[in-house]
Amino acid sequence: MSGIEEYEGLTEAGYESRQPVSPEDEFYHSIYVAGQSRKNQSGVLEEAEKLQVRGVEYNLDKAYMIITHVKALLAKIDRDASGRESVKCFSYQQGDPPWYGTSGVKCGINSAERAASDFCNPCRAQLVVGGIYCDAQGNPVVDKEKKPTFVFVRGKGLKYSRVADYINNLQSDDFEPIFTPVTDDSKRFEKIHVNNKRFVTEIGIETEDSNWGPRKVFSLSRGTQLSNETVMNVLRITKKTLDKFNEKFDWSRGKQVSGYAEGQTAAVPPDQQIPEVTPPPEAAAQPAEQPAQNAEPAKQFTFDDIDF
Repeated sequence: MSGIEEYEGLTEAGYESRQPVSPEDEFYHSIYVAGQSRKNQSGVLEEAEKLQVRGVEYNLDKAYMIITHVKALLAKIDRDASGRESVKCFSYQQGDPPWYGTSGVKCGINSAERAASDFCNPCRAQLVVGGIYCDAQGNPVVDKEKKPTFVFVRGKGLKYSRVADYINNLQSDDFEPIFTPVTDDSKRFEKIHVNNKRFVTEIGIETEDSNWGPRKVFSLSRGTQLSNETVMNVLRITKKTLDKFNEKFDWSRGKQVSGYAEGQTAAVPPDQQIPEVTPPPEAAAQPAEQPAQNAEPAKQFTFDDIDF
């Protein structure tokens, strides 16, 4: 008998089956607006035009998070007649441009450049904002094992500008520096990576007109201001969870830069397919009793309690 070391070169010649992960067991939970009243896979009735935190809490008017990560990306996505989405080309926009999609095509730097290309014209910018789910005071929501809950908001379509404007407004503000000595580099770092962590982000719902009629979009605003000590702790958590974030949202992982073979597509993960809000039918079922929640705000919480 011999050890496995002799066969390490076979790593890419095998197949490991992956079982679907239920929303309750995901590391990141999607915050979205329900398009119509329906029962989800857990049997919970999600009410139309209410915020849902998939696998955590449902039918909310407001939700709260402390931002850890913000990521811009580009995605060319098709939706078939059944509503199933598939990725035709994707760019995680790592580093400075030029960026290339999984198709091997060079990405346009802005919407005008993408619109000038027949291939890239359907591609749309998205902004993913991930963070720690919390209450209005910034106390993280923990599960039964006392672990924090991580959530994300996806700004795409009509929702893109509301999310982008909020992040840009935070970045443009000047706050008392945390890092010393204060340099041009440290000030730039704080604007990009620190400013969005100085407040609890309050997530609500607003109505916006569109070519398809009124649609519900996210409303992001500043809530409780956090102490410098808390902000530094959030930065440490951001560093610790970066791999988790990239694993969740970088759909190009495992794909060659040359992209998919002709006709081949990748399915958008079900928990990231967020349907646009449509007015609920008049005969929609009446909301059921609010289910027991599987998460609760931590009492007298300190970030040292976080167990990854």
